[in-house]
Amino acid sequence: MQLLGEMLESTVRSFPQRTAVIFEGKEVDYRTFNQMVGRAAAGLSRIGIKPGDPVMEYMTNSLDFAVCHFALIKLGAIAVPLNVMYKAQEIAYIAEDTGAGTLITEGKLLDTVIGLQQSIPALQSIISSGEGLPSGIVSLHSLMEGPPGEEFQAEKDLNNAGYDDIVSIIYTSGTTGKPKGATQTHRSILSNVLGLRPVDKFGPEDRLVCALPLYNNFGLNVVMMSAFNCGACLVVLERFEAEKVLEAVSLHGGTCFFGTPTMYIYLLEKYDPTKYDVSSLRLVNCGGAPCPEEVARQFSNVFGAAFMNGYGQTEGCGFTTLIPLDGVRKSVSVGVPIAGTWIKIVDDDGKEMSRGQVGEIVEKGDVFSVHGYWRRPEINQKVFKDGWFHSGDLGWLDEDGYLYVVDRKQDLIITGGQNIYPVEVEEVLYTHPKVSMAAVIGIPDKVKGELAKAYVVLKEGETATGEEIIGYVRERIAKYKAPRSVEFVSTLPMGPTGKILRRLLREQVNKTSRP
Repeated sequence: MQLLGEMLESTVRSFPQRTAVIFEGKEVDYRTFNQMVGRAAAGLSRIGIKPGDPVMEYMTNSLDFAVCHFALIKLGAIAVPLNVMYKAQEIAYIAEDTGAGTLITEGKLLDTVIGLQQSIPALQSIISSGEGLPSGIVSLHSLMEGPPGEEFQAEKDLNNAGYDDIVSIIYTSGTTGKPKGATQTHRSILSNVLGLRPVDKFGPEDRLVCALPLYNNFGLNVVMMSAFNCGACLVVLERFEAEKVLEAVSLHGGTCFFGTPTMYIYLLEKYDPTKYDVSSLRLVNCGGAPCPEEVARQFSNVFGAAFMNGYGQTEGCGFTTLIPLDGVRKSVSVGVPIAGTWIKIVDDDGKEMSRGQVGEIVEKGDVFSVHGYWRRPEINQKVFKDGWFHSGDLGWLDEDGYLYVVDRKQDLIITGGQNIYPVEVEEVLYTHPKVSMAAVIGIPDKVKGELAKAYVVLKEGETATGEEIIGYVRERIAKYKAPRSVEFVSTLPMGPTGKILRRLLREQVNKTSRP
């Protein structure tokens, strides 16, 4: 196994003139990209960044992001990607938690972080792209230009680097409290990338279209690292917009796309065969949340691409299971474990359950960092037990070893002693011809404990009643599982990757129900 910096060097030697990155009309080949990385690493080293130093990346998708990320890897520093929707208080929390002394950002985000140095003494440097920067802000592009001929030579430090050195710390969404930093190492990232490659059959002829945020594990490791591992071209979009994705696939001959269920819903809505040529698209990977069977079926039929559901988490550096490209594709499954990863289903006492029984999904393999969560020993003891990562997700395995995700433990609705899994109800709602998106949560009830409530976004121009929606569900699954109420909304709360956030809906309910 290589270190990540060595991986890039190997790809450059094999494919120096192949296009590495396309962003906003600019194409950069692998040799040029690596030179940019070397100059950026030299500049960062010049201002004092050294191996083991946490450095925050507060940047939107761009060529600069990819260059800076690999520059930090070559330096042996620890990259800490930040959600660009974070405000100053959230960034300050992560700065203090990691002890980061440097933050790299861009001109349009500078206002959010400009005052952080006054409140966080340890934050010594803010580096930014853009022109006319305020006094005290280091110019990113000046660092990247450097003295003529200057380039950081990583080889001299490789003997001191280890496979289990921390490469990045990515903070989780904090659904169970304050965000936790999931550590990722050379070993864990490359184990995931190498496990995924034969399943998706990535190769140097591929063009991977990335509209996922690069600060997110899905975009950073599943897409970007996979492209650079095999010499493929990474087509980067600043953000997800369905029309922009369709244009990128048409213009650049995109072969692979990666997204959440919501993204595929929007792509289906915006696709016009007279405007977009998507014949180059051979497969899509779907993660972040269980994808409704109807959405996957429609997308595969309309786009002619293999639709591959997967399951994973930031702690595992990406997908830990994926539907096989050449094997049996079971439409509602999230596939089988990638190479070097093991999965089992356990009960509340940690006892392994039989095939077909629902329990907690636990996993192990080199895709999980030996360090667990950054500076969270108590949580690590609870989550990582005897080498197994306890996901907090509910699921079951069939006789062929295919995994089916039922829901998060915290999303389970218990009504009158009966279990309701929101995903199962949402699957039915997505088959309704008038429904565009849906989310189901439990709301408090004095008699039953909880009742299921559906939030529904209708397709453009459609109208419906709550009774119509409830009746439709009752005809298709057990009546007790059907929502007792329906609220029609124009949008649903989503995270940066388009994942629908049920917890925010629950928070809204809790706020309105307080005396």
